[in-house]
Amino acid sequence: MKLNRKLLVVAMACAMPCMSALAQSPADLQKEIELLKAQLKVLSEKIEILSSKAPAVEPQEFNRLVQKMDLMEESTSEAGFKGLKIKGTMEVVLQSDTNSVTAGFDKAKGNGGYGAAMLEFSKEPDEGIGWTLRLIPLSTAGSIIHEASISIPVGTTDSKINAGLTPDYSGYEYSMGHQNPLISNNLLYANTAASNYMGVGMSHTLSSNLTAKWMVGQIDGMTSRKAPGLAYRADYAMGEYNGLGLSGVHFRTNGENDNSNADLMELDAYHTRGDLTLQGQFSMGRVLGAAMGTGPDDAGKNARWWGVSGLVGYKLTPRLQALARADFIYNRANGGGVYYNDGSYGPELSSDGTAADGSKGANRYALTAGFNYAVNANTQWKTELRFDRSTGYNFTNNYGELTKGNTTVGTSLVVSF
Repeated sequence: MKLNRKLLVVAMACAMPCMSALAQSPADLQKEIELLKAQLKVLSEKIEILSSKAPAVEPQEFNRLVQKMDLMEESTSEAGFKGLKIKGTMEVVLQSDTNSVTAGFDKAKGNGGYGAAMLEFSKEPDEGIGWTLRLIPLSTAGSIIHEASISIPVGTTDSKINAGLTPDYSGYEYSMGHQNPLISNNLLYANTAASNYMGVGMSHTLSSNLTAKWMVGQIDGMTSRKAPGLAYRADYAMGEYNGLGLSGVHFRTNGENDNSNADLMELDAYHTRGDLTLQGQFSMGRVLGAAMGTGPDDAGKNARWWGVSGLVGYKLTPRLQALARADFIYNRANGGGVYYNDGSYGPELSSDGTAADGSKGANRYALTAGFNYAVNANTQWKTELRFDRSTGYNFTNNYGELTKGNTTVGTSLVVSF
């Protein structure tokens, strides 16, 4: 109200030189001043009326509202809901392939066989222990729990103690469908990497560009207390658009020549700028005493392999992305064998099911192409065409016939929150 009065006075003062220039006499000038005073009085009265109609805030009412908000915040904190985050995703996949008799919706297709639905609860308080509980109700991995971990900050440093069950660190792809642009996962993710670790470790922020984490404990539940496994990963951001990651898993059991003794290592990289996305991965590994060679000298030999995977994505429009991915696993050594064998990584078979050279494993490769359309911020629509091939007749269809490959076509809808 006072501000408006001042503005009117300033306006009147600014107008006075002009009026004095146009006035014919001091009498005329005095009349103009009296007229402006009258107008100012009328405007002031109107402002007073409007101000009196505005509802006044009672101090007691204000204090009551503040107290109520404080009580609600305290109650939320005591109930454990402060800092609680809930996330979820669901992917419905419709697929058909040449080796299956039927086509339809299958919980095991898509997401690397982990299932199509996820619900996550996490808490990261300002001080103290943070935790994550991730559930996958339709999981084919043998447990509904995908992650159950805690993190404890270490003093004022950029390090945390991590403990519990956590997913594998390796590769450029993830478990959940909303994190991957294609429906299926690459061959390295599905066949040459571990699934989870259970133990204790730490994560470190070493600089603005370098982070690292490690864990000691059970790898896929297959190591004992006397021989814990080691999992680790380091990530280096080379700039705003590029980065590298190095990871590894090593574990031994108490038995000799046990299929659960393994060494896995991989290097992955990414480049994302504008509409173009590039991702790649190189993996190598061995499983002691797990080679599948059928020759007289193959017993007890190690399964050894190496593999590569690369993905290219390009945004045709801000919402529509075209994608292509190529995978290859070299599996020749000692009759073949990888960390997770789906049945197609044994000796290279002929069309009658025999192995001409039982010490020679079958190589595997896959080519995948598709589109990813962002319906909105929380919904993706995917389409995919995938060709899986082997150098031998190492695939079996639902009629019991041996084939050299499988072709899959599918579409999916992913909703996340």
